[in-house]
Amino acid sequence: MRHHSPYLPHRIMLLIALCTLGLPATLPARELLIRDVTVVSPDRSAPKAHVDVRIRDGRIVEVAARRLAVAHASVIDGRGHFLTPGLIDGHVHLGSDGGLRDDQAESHPELLQAFHRQEPRSYLYFGFTHLVDLKQSEDFVATWQQQPVAPGLSYCKGLPFPNGYGEAFLPEPSRNRSPYLLDDPAQHEKMPADYRAAEHSVAAIVAKVRATDARCVKTFYEEGFAGLWNWPVPSNELIGEVKQQAKAAGLVHVHHANSLHGYRQAVESGVDIIAHGLWHWDEFNGRDDLPEPIRELLDRVIRQGIAVQPTSQVLGGELRLLEPGFLDDPRLADALPATLIHWYRQDDAQWFLRKLMENLERTELVTAFLGHPPSGERTETSRTGLRRLHQVVHYLHEHGGRLVFGSDTPSSPTYTNPPGLNGRLELQWLADNGFTPLEILRMATLETARTFGLDDDIGSVEVGKRANLLLLDADPSTSVAAFDSISVVILDGVPIQRAVLSARHPAAR
Repeated sequence: MRHHSPYLPHRIMLLIALCTLGLPATLPARELLIRDVTVVSPDRSAPKAHVDVRIRDGRIVEVAARRLAVAHASVIDGRGHFLTPGLIDGHVHLGSDGGLRDDQAESHPELLQAFHRQEPRSYLYFGFTHLVDLKQSEDFVATWQQQPVAPGLSYCKGLPFPNGYGEAFLPEPSRNRSPYLLDDPAQHEKMPADYRAAEHSVAAIVAKVRATDARCVKTFYEEGFAGLWNWPVPSNELIGEVKQQAKAAGLVHVHHANSLHGYRQAVESGVDIIAHGLWHWDEFNGRDDLPEPIRELLDRVIRQGIAVQPTSQVLGGELRLLEPGFLDDPRLADALPATLIHWYRQDDAQWFLRKLMENLERTELVTAFLGHPPSGERTETSRTGLRRLHQVVHYLHEHGGRLVFGSDTPSSPTYTNPPGLNGRLELQWLADNGFTPLEILRMATLETARTFGLDDDIGSVEVGKRANLLLLDADPSTSVAAFDSISVVILDGVPIQRAVLSARHPAAR
């Protein structure tokens, strides 16, 4: 399996970009020295002050508690500053529609283009120097890597199930056409005329994935969002076979599941990562406390070492859509172009909110999710889901479960999961739900890197690691609010002033 470096563009392209963004062309020197900085890194038990960090050709070559010689290096004075590894978002979906329907994107191509131009800068602005897209194509990855300034990118290949989640949304001519579609003998009569079952065996699909640079596969257990749809789902045996074949091929197996039924399948199949928290409690939906059968299931998750991405902002994004005021958050102007924010204030932009409200008016569905008749308060379902998620994540946290960072940006076709900022909101949710700042830093750096097999390259401030780093004005070991004080983003050894990455900056327009 080929795993080329995800860190494109190269240094020359970064130099061009930095000049374009208004930074001095002298910054991307062959050597960079960060002088007298406090290093806060997940491989250390505590911050280390008065450290010099030398970077050469994009990698850390020396971390010393002594004054290093300057020679020909460019120097950053780190006194009073804190150096951390760049954050890693292990669950994104890049190149999205930016909250526009297809017809709206056709009518306003300039808005979609502005969103796509700003997207990589927004992730960097909020400190995310590496991303894992859980379902992406090689063509998109190649385009992303050719951008002058962009976070590093790893990706999964999605393995959809016939007529299931994702496929069911596609128009008939393009449905069930993915080369990575898992075979379901029970649905052969529903398949296209040129469908060849042998080409969709697990072994054949994994062989196709191995021929790409993907480092993971993603499978799906989704019955239809609490009864909104009724989709077929794969068997435990099929997902178990995917796990076995993926392991043999050196691929990480990520499984979409946010329900009790989906978590049961994940445990029975032994997947590596569950891509969501558990907020659909199925037969226990009426319970306020954490039911014993769910505790027992979570114990199995812990014993098997399955990593869980809470993805609280799936529900947080719903709340921001339902409650007024999000478009006035000043941080949004750093994440999204002003023209797009202006459009979001228009009635046309509220199409997904109207769809969400229509679903909330389906009393039988809401009752099934809540486990009791709804109160009529429109945020009740989202808040109930968040309360359940808190209990599940708290249990995993207190009992030694593996939790890795992922924001699911965007989780739906709306503007309330903005790139970069959505990850910052995920960090805050973790802090608000009992995680210490150092635990959060570890989760969003080294733990996520290890889970995806990236820890030999990124995730800590260590010799030999790629120099994807953040220079902050405040201490991230004491508060996640320190990530609001990023002053410099160091990407592949090249320092970029944070301000020029903002959508507010003239170079972003």
